[in-house]
Amino acid sequence: MNEIRPYKQILQFLTEVIEQTDYSPNYKLPSERMLATKFGASRRSVRLAFETLINQGVIVSIHGKGYFTTGNKKNARVAASPTIQKIYFITPALRTDFAQNILSGITDYCDKHTLDVSIKITKSDPKKETQYIRTALSSDAKGIILFPSDNELINNELLKLSANRYPIAIIDRYFRNINSSFISTDNYNAMLGAVQFLRSRHHKNLLYLTSPTSLATVVEERLSGFLAGLKKYYGESEKANVLTFKDFVFDEIRSAMIAYLKKNPTIDVIITPGLPDATDAIIAAVHALKRSIPQDIKLMVFDNDFSFTEIELLRPYVIQQDAYEIGYRSAAALYNQIYGDLRPESIRLPVSIIDCTKKRERDKLLK
Repeated sequence: MNEIRPYKQILQFLTEVIEQTDYSPNYKLPSERMLATKFGASRRSVRLAFETLINQGVIVSIHGKGYFTTGNKKNARVAASPTIQKIYFITPALRTDFAQNILSGITDYCDKHTLDVSIKITKSDPKKETQYIRTALSSDAKGIILFPSDNELINNELLKLSANRYPIAIIDRYFRNINSSFISTDNYNAMLGAVQFLRSRHHKNLLYLTSPTSLATVVEERLSGFLAGLKKYYGESEKANVLTFKDFVFDEIRSAMIAYLKKNPTIDVIITPGLPDATDAIIAAVHALKRSIPQDIKLMVFDNDFSFTEIELLRPYVIQQDAYEIGYRSAAALYNQIYGDLRPESIRLPVSIIDCTKKRERDKLLK
């Protein structure tokens, strides 16, 4: 994992060069072009590093000739440590392990670098979310890490920030018209791999529970991966294998599941986002039909929010996202933008599939 972005690498390199000259005056430093090539950086990042040293009185710029040392030893080492910058992490909630692990990744990166993260919890309230985004530009926050709720109202606010070249890193949802970094699970291949995994375990009939694809790109990518997996590994891609719920409400899911399982009694795996209400409703529906989990039907869920006892009883398959890495990489992407590299990054991370029928896998999950 490359934790040091080009601006900081260049600044450290130049500081070391100056120290090696024993702070002699009039020493000519490498050119902007050479440094940009050496570090694979933009000219803006190179100039930012030079400007930091100029502001510290360590070097001067002579037009048409380049950058030269002043011989001033004072503050030279301070120059390698940029000012701490405040950022916002805007999230609907921190109830799930997934969200908490994202926050852990963000805070670990910020602790190692020059960022101070302020957590803004919206409670999935669209007005609060847009309010935090709207006020970020006028506050002391230098950038935003956004874990968005299903709120279409934020598009205009993000467009305004993007137009102002305000640093933004968005988790788990891709906005096609926003110039920002995007960090997420590789959801399409995660679902494709999940179907392949189920085929290797000799499961024959799968059911996938999803939100409407219009809500978020992550939902669309997962459904596309599931259907592609059905076609590739089962020779079919019928949407009859999919139930869509606008809101994952217990009673609605329970009723729909009972009706569906009566018509399709051979279903042997149900894939669900892992939301507690959805999981509880599925269990209630299966039991209402005098069937059992995991003996008759296996659950496959995204991420583990089960207790030890629940894991032991349900023995699910878990599609485990690397939430910590998502958080860590989102903070790194925002750091890059704050310090001059405005090129958006698109980061899609792999998942691991954990088979909780095996004790070794259960123990690993519950560590």
